[in-house]
Amino acid sequence: MKKIVLIFILTIVAVIIFSDSENVYSFYVKTFNNDSMIESNEIDIKIFGYLKKYFETGYSGYLKAANELRIKFDDDLSIEEKQIFDLMALLNPQTTIEPIKKFQELKNKYPNSNLIKVLLIEFQYKQWLITGDPKLVKEILDKIENSINIMGNTPFFLYYKSNILFRSKIYGNKKESYNLIKKAAIEFPENKKIIETYLLISTQLNKDKEDKDLFEKVSKYYIREPETKDNILLLIAKHFFENNNEDLAKDIVLNKIISQTQNTKILFLSYELLGDYADTNIQRMEYYKKSLSYNSENARVLSKWALVMLKVDKNKYKTLARIALNKAITINPNISEEAKNALKKLRNEIKIEVMINYLLPIILLVVGSISFLIYYEKRKEKKEKIKMFEENDNEGEKND
Repeated sequence: MKKIVLIFILTIVAVIIFSDSENVYSFYVKTFNNDSMIESNEIDIKIFGYLKKYFETGYSGYLKAANELRIKFDDDLSIEEKQIFDLMALLNPQTTIEPIKKFQELKNKYPNSNLIKVLLIEFQYKQWLITGDPKLVKEILDKIENSINIMGNTPFFLYYKSNILFRSKIYGNKKESYNLIKKAAIEFPENKKIIETYLLISTQLNKDKEDKDLFEKVSKYYIREPETKDNILLLIAKHFFENNNEDLAKDIVLNKIISQTQNTKILFLSYELLGDYADTNIQRMEYYKKSLSYNSENARVLSKWALVMLKVDKNKYKTLARIALNKAITINPNISEEAKNALKKLRNEIKIEVMINYLLPIILLVVGSISFLIYYEKRKEKKEKIKMFEENDNEGEKND
């Protein structure tokens, strides 16, 4: 009887110590959404959400909110949760090596903690992106596969597995990666990280045209999100430009990207995209010029700008176009064939112009001068002959 009571007590203690962290773990891998965690009524989930939001953004206000809740509801947290949250609060979210080391140590203390395991997966994934270590990515994949066998295909595991399969040179399988993230996008259409990954992978594999309906459905949902990524919005805009929905594409670029960002690289690409799909050559010329104001050393846009200037008014812009093309080919000798041919023609034309405007007048002057000298010499010689004949005639008359 005593043994039964002891087992019961130990079970209760274990539930008290470990169940809360498992609750956080389950919520996180199923929603994979920090905002949803922050909105939760469960204090431990809410605290974890604030800490993850701090990791994601680096904004100290989220850390402050988490710490305030930890102080206020300290008695409601399990021992394991307290130690996990303590560690998260002390870590620098921009680093990877130290967090991996600390969580490994904590994992040794709580070997069955799934919450620690997913945190390790995230930091190890970041470290793998930096180093490309094949042993590390294999370890991550094994953890993900083991977790999927228990929890199923949740957004968290699908996100990391599809990204690894897409990026890894050793364990990669782009086809499987796409099929996995496509399935996830259909099953979890409101999960922003899943949607962003689907949009990125599908465009890079040119699947956005093949699965046009799904891509556009997901895209239209994504652009309504309050927080979006500029690079993803650019991919969406490009798709709609290519598929004859220019009004929506322009709205995305002008009102959701250009008006909202100060990132010069994004602004450079945005104006280039507008130039690529502008209605007139004059508009294209102006957009490319604006794009170059954010990066004047880009050979691709310098070439586009030069070529469109020649179409607008060759006589007016040929000098500027030649300068731009010369600069472009200096930066990158592998510019387009069209640009190379245009530069070759412009260089030939300038040679002809130099010949006509400078060399030809000099040649004519020299030829004229030589002709005049020849003429002068001949005339002088002729006069001398006439004079000599006259003198001979005069001497003959005197002798007679």
